[in-house]
Amino acid sequence: MTEAQQQPLPLPSQSQQPTPPPTQKVPDVIRSFRPTKAFKSSKLDSSNYVTSLDFDDQGEYLVSSGDDDTIQIYDIKEGKSTKSVPSKKYGAHLARFTHHSRQVLHASTKVDDSLRLLDLHNEGYIRYFSGHTDKVTCLALSPGNDSFISCSKDDTVALWDLGSRNAQGKLNLSTPYLVAFDPSASVIAIASQSTSSILLYDFRNYDKAPFSTFDLAPYEERYTPSTRGRAWTRLEFSNDGKHVLVGTDYHGHFILDAFEGSVKAFLVGKNGSPGRAAPVSTTGKPLGQGDSRFSPDGRYVIGGSGDHTDVLVWDLQQSPDTNNILQPMCRLPHRSRTAVVEYNPRYNMFATADKETVFWLPEEGSRTEKQG
Repeated sequence: MTEAQQQPLPLPSQSQQPTPPPTQKVPDVIRSFRPTKAFKSSKLDSSNYVTSLDFDDQGEYLVSSGDDDTIQIYDIKEGKSTKSVPSKKYGAHLARFTHHSRQVLHASTKVDDSLRLLDLHNEGYIRYFSGHTDKVTCLALSPGNDSFISCSKDDTVALWDLGSRNAQGKLNLSTPYLVAFDPSASVIAIASQSTSSILLYDFRNYDKAPFSTFDLAPYEERYTPSTRGRAWTRLEFSNDGKHVLVGTDYHGHFILDAFEGSVKAFLVGKNGSPGRAAPVSTTGKPLGQGDSRFSPDGRYVIGGSGDHTDVLVWDLQQSPDTNNILQPMCRLPHRSRTAVVEYNPRYNMFATADKETVFWLPEEGSRTEKQG
């Protein structure tokens, strides 16, 4: 299966859940995605928000965390919620599957700043990871092994292994609020908002100086002058390793050349903020993890439209204008705001969230002509 080829997704035969075509490529169906099922918060209180989403490696399960202090598990093939795990004492944010689909790692939002490894089978904790002295702002698991990295408001980046409660190493940096592994698991990128820079480290030699630094200050001056040094919400490599996405809260998103750090495109079309405080909360807004995401083939970015309810899709194979500004190729209609978005790594579906979690599938019979 090539990266551009996504598996069909067998879901129950329901009128609101159309069955995707037997063979799908992302370009064939990207315009036809529609919301098919919505899951409300576990509480009746409509003021609760979903703060993070993550699929397991096989794309069969989705985990969400929310400010109602619960972790929710969804079965993708069955199209239903299967488990709700309360975390009332410590709270939960940035819930992430490990490479084992029955284990979830998450950050705490109350009492302390530890990370916790949850066994979904018995709903008990396998291990705590202590060391941060302020809120964790980002978690990234290595695509190659059981290593993971956490960033914190305490101005440290910690490197861990799931098998040990003690950090394997630590970096002291200014506002290192976002981190990402490249697809080969050999490079880590750390975003430092206050210095407007992306630092690239050799993961095996993280204690050495970064081998490359991308200076985004000139680009911020050009594209996001009113939010310089802040409002970065997402850092992600494309699966083909060619691009880096730097998502922002308000103006749009940067697509960088992963080797040179130059801006290939600035993605516009958002209308304001999604109302989240990703990755750091200073105003009491709900937390988040950014509202933009690469598709698995690396060709598209999907994201929220800020105050509006549409989901935006940008095609990175389209040429930006002379100022490197790229408009959305299409808008997918929705009835609620998109503050968090994740694309399934194996199946042609994605999930969005704000106050509820929504599954998106291609409309039956709505295959578009293949692009490119």
